[in-house]
Amino acid sequence: MNRFVRKYRAVFHVGFVVLWVRLLLRVKRLPLVLDQLTPGSMPGIAGRSEMGNLVYYVDRWLRLFPYNTKGNCFPRSLAIYWFARRLGYPVVFHCGVKKDVASLDGHAWLTLDHLPFHESDQHWQGYTVTFSYPQKVLRRDPPIRRRSNETKAS
Repeated sequence: MNRFVRKYRAVFHVGFVVLWVRLLLRVKRLPLVLDQLTPGSMPGIAGRSEMGNLVYYVDRWLRLFPYNTKGNCFPRSLAIYWFARRLGYPVVFHCGVKKDVASLDGHAWLTLDHLPFHESDQHWQGYTVTFSYPQKVLRRDPPIRRRSNETKAS
């Protein structure tokens, strides 16, 4: 019973976040939306299955209520960004464009350690990145420490 309640609570929470992201995009510029979606501090990394479930629910909500006829990548990436950051994944949001034969096409996606994060295919490849957030990429691995007997080169 408890698992059932948690599942449907997560489903409705995801629906609320998807709706909230759509509303924010109507009243604020993208950098301000991302500022609001980014938590002040991040807890430890959550399990892959939990993140996978949330991505699945985001995709289902957007299939039921599409953002526009060209695709859902923009609100999808923002909603997943919100959940990933809160679960401790230091993901980076990207927007990009590529020139097709007759038009300019856009796409939004997330990366983690410079690799695509919960992208279903290789669709993100071939796009020229026009915007990334945050600018400073956070890495999950700790920095390499110098030994005390090594000196810095001047």
